[in-house]
Amino acid sequence: MSETLAERIQKAMDERGVTQADLARMTGMTTSNMAYIVNGKTKDPRLSSVMLIAEALGVSLNYLAGYVPYSVVKLEDGEDEG
Repeated sequence: MSETLAERIQKAMDERGVTQADLARMTGMTTSNMAYIVNGKTKDPRLSSVMLIAEALGVSLNYLAGYVPYSVVKLEDGEDEG
């Protein structure tokens, strides 16, 4: 069985030592909204929210969507992803 969005977000958070409160601050989202997403209670979060989370955690949208395995997005100064 493949991982859920919430599980993939939690995995990336664990890799970086980021808490839900940290991620909420990093994205400008409320802690309660972040908790709903990270705990899987929001089954279909807005794309804009997922984009903010991906950017804050340094992972691709494709990873969070489950299309590619875990990988960190490493950008050089002035370089765009993809």
